[in-house]
Amino acid sequence: MTAKYHLVLHPDLQAELRDLHAATLRDPSGPEAEQFAAVRTGLAALRAGRETDFNGERLGYSDRHADLRDCAEIKLPVVEEFNRSGRPMGPSHRLTYREFNGPSPDHLPVRQVLAFAPRKDGRPFEVTAIRLGRTRGTPLAELDTLPNVEPAVGPDKDPTPPIAPIRRPLPPDLAQAMKALEGTPPASGAATPPTATPQRPPNHTHSHNAPTREH
Repeated sequence: MTAKYHLVLHPDLQAELRDLHAATLRDPSGPEAEQFAAVRTGLAALRAGRETDFNGERLGYSDRHADLRDCAEIKLPVVEEFNRSGRPMGPSHRLTYREFNGPSPDHLPVRQVLAFAPRKDGRPFEVTAIRLGRTRGTPLAELDTLPNVEPAVGPDKDPTPPIAPIRRPLPPDLAQAMKALEGTPPASGAATPPTATPQRPPNHTHSHNAPTREH
């Protein structure tokens, strides 16, 4: 299947996937192997633009959550979960990402993949906020002008929200990471295996002030 996007993994996610891969090699039938298979499936879907196949959904913002209006998620089944009534609760994990223009007109647009985590207690959104350095209840001025950024989150969430994130200009740190690559694949010859380029910004810092979110 022809790739529609070039993927760049957040460094922390890249490290997590290395650990999952190592655990998979040690125990191909273990829980880490199931997670690794799921995230590979998710990465392949994001590269091919198949987020609708995985209940893709754009994220939002409220005064109780970090501003993630430029991000989206896809939902990946890893383990079966049931509510108190014994009904299935749906896909157990989330893969979050955002989208940018390519580094040049003849290159694919870029999807930065941010976090892979179980959905319980809003963990994927908490991790995403940490990795983007965003804090609870603080709207980002540069996102206020984005069209169609609703819904926020919670019980009043729009039942049919937009799916993919709004594509934005490539930020300097990702542009530098792309320039550091040898032969960034152009749109005419992109490959499709479920691997991605690690993002390697020159100075990577963390914010540990992040929200808890249910989505």
